[in-house]
Parts: sequence; structure tokens; C-alpha cells
Amino acid sequence: MHILECNFDGYASFLFKDAEEEDKWLSPRDRFNLFDGTPRNGKYPVPQGIRNRIGKENRSNVLPDFTHIGLTPIPTFSERAVQALGDMLSRNGELAPIKMNEAMQYYGFNPTRIVDVVDEEKSTIAYFSDGGLMDIDHYVLRPDVKELPPIFRIPQLVENTTYVSDEFIARVNECKLTGFRFQPLP
Repeated sequence: MHILECNFDGYASFLFKDAEEEDKWLSPRDRFNLFDGTPRNGKYPVPQGIRNRIGKENRSNVLPDFTHIGLTPIPTFSERAVQALGDMLSRNGELAPIKMNEAMQYYGFNPTRIVDVVDEEKSTIAYFSDGGLMDIDHYVLRPDVKELPPIFRIPQLVENTTYVSDEFIARVNECKLTGFRFQPLP
């Protein structure tokens, strides 16, 4: 089990065109997130995305097969990645198109497979002052969990962290997909 992250080194990254476009999928002030693991039966508005050109650092023009869009980490796959990972994605979540003026089509991914694999009593967990879970500093998996789906979320961090199995990583490597970073669990 690994945390799915994107590799920004040497690859282009994307943002929503503006706050109005971001609000189609996410609205922190309204506590609204279409990518919270809830199945939406394909009913997603189509936001406009743009290439990230903010900041002084040089930005790459190399289009990745995987990235995040916006500041909240919405997993974002290229058409090429969707073709290569199709069954793994379709069985475990929903794809939503993003309108961009790019050579490749991109899709946000809402992982709808939620798997309770963390032993909260044995794991080291950081909490906010209001008691809400902030992060898991050290994961201990429940001993009764024998098999993991290829891509999923956990109930403790359902809105912002996506996890993948060794099977998913093997497919990404086999298909030579770009932009992926797999972070081992702390």
C-alpha cells in the first residue's frame, strides 16, 4: 500500500482557470467537494483547467499521464493513463472530464472505493484541536485485511489522500506511464 502522489519534477502541472471554475468541483467555504468518495453516477460539471504558469521557477511543457489539478489533490489522469488503467479505475471510482487547451485530454478521478484498513489504536495519528483527524504519521494496518483494491481511499482521510496497491504500481510501470510518485506509508 502506497500513497499516490504526482511527480512535478520535469512535468507540466495544472490549475483551475479561476475560482469560479474551481467551485464547480470544490468549494472550501461551502464545505463542498465532489471528490469525497461519494459516487455521483457520472454527474460532474466540466471545469476549465489551465497550465500552471504561476511562480518564478521554470515550468515544464512535458505533459504527464498523472498529476493533480488545483491545490486540493484531485487525482488527474491523461487519456493515455485512463486507457492503460481503465479496469482498475472504472471498478474503483469515477472519471470526470476537464476542459483544457492541451494536446491530451485529462480527467479528474473520484475514488469511490473506501476501505477501512488502518488500525487506529496502533497507528500514530495527529489530530486537530477540535478532535478531527489531521494526518496519519505512522500506519499500522488491520490484520484482517488480506487484499487491497488497486486504487482506493480510507475513511479517515477520504477527502484528500488516495492509496494504491502493488498491482496498480506494476501496471503503471508496465505501461511506462509518467508523472506518478508512490510514497511508501510512514
